[in-house]
Amino acid sequence: MLKLKDIAEIANVSVTTVSRVLNNKGNFSEETKQRVLDVVKEYLYTPGTTLQKMSNISYTIGVFIPNQNDFIDDDPSSSVDLNNLKEELENLGHKLVLTTNTGEIDRSSMSYKMIQDKLIDAAIIFAPFTNDELVDELINHQIPYFVTNGRNMEKDWNYIDYNNYSGANNAIQYLYGLGHRNIGIIAGPADHLVNMNRMQGCIDAFNKLNLQIQDERISYGSFSLTHGYEAAKAMLKGNSKITAFFCFDDIIAFGAMKAIFESNLKIPDDISIVGFDDLKLSEFMIPPLTTVRRFKYDINQLIVKLLIDLIGNKYIENIHISLKTELIERSSCKKITS
Repeated sequence: MLKLKDIAEIANVSVTTVSRVLNNKGNFSEETKQRVLDVVKEYLYTPGTTLQKMSNISYTIGVFIPNQNDFIDDDPSSSVDLNNLKEELENLGHKLVLTTNTGEIDRSSMSYKMIQDKLIDAAIIFAPFTNDELVDELINHQIPYFVTNGRNMEKDWNYIDYNNYSGANNAIQYLYGLGHRNIGIIAGPADHLVNMNRMQGCIDAFNKLNLQIQDERISYGSFSLTHGYEAAKAMLKGNSKITAFFCFDDIIAFGAMKAIFESNLKIPDDISIVGFDDLKLSEFMIPPLTTVRRFKYDINQLIVKLLIDLIGNKYIENIHISLKTELIERSSCKKITS
């Protein structure tokens, strides 16, 4: 079957332009459109085939997500990201195949078969693990890929991701600027790169501010309400000096807020709290949650566009794109004097 990159080569245009013409979206000249359609008609036309049917030429994109059963249920921000990614791919006529990733290569798994047999044209590794073997396997089989929602700072992987490091670093400095010196950190899974990116941002901020890092004030767990609730409950019981929490996502923060209320403490009078992601619900919490915003509308368009470019252009060596985060100040934090 003729693929988009084949049409692009014959018509002497980019893969992105072919996709736009076939889906009738975006900007292109009438001359370019006709050149692409002439190639499609010459190589693909058979009696009874309509132009609409021809335009269904697509790439198959493998999207690999962590294999935890609660990954989607407990983390609505990831659900939103994946749904937006799916829509972006399908709008351009591409097919998404969703499968799981354990971080290790299992030769009996569907993931390995997809790579080994080259059943996919490209891959997106969503929320990669700290020692993720899947990326190396994709590289070995020369399959274009991106990692997102976590990156390995020590490896030259292709990534398009939010600057989780900077977002976390700024959150700690913000709390410090309000006078907080005893900050509890409720983190995500220890084996996820997105968690490690945020943790490194916290550690570097602590070191810069000459704050002591105490293990009993750091709790790792799932991106879930339960983890936020139980971690905050335990830290408040064992360390009454804590004056602020930084939670690695808003869902964790919501759970922590419940624990704070049950401990007969008030937000922000007794405890300040900061989340991450800026879910819609955050501004409707009581009090509204201060959080780190990620600009979701940018990333999926970039991932899909540049992934198609990677497929069609073998001269692209690496792509490293970091998107900004921004601290959104609301009413869950308060300046303290001691």
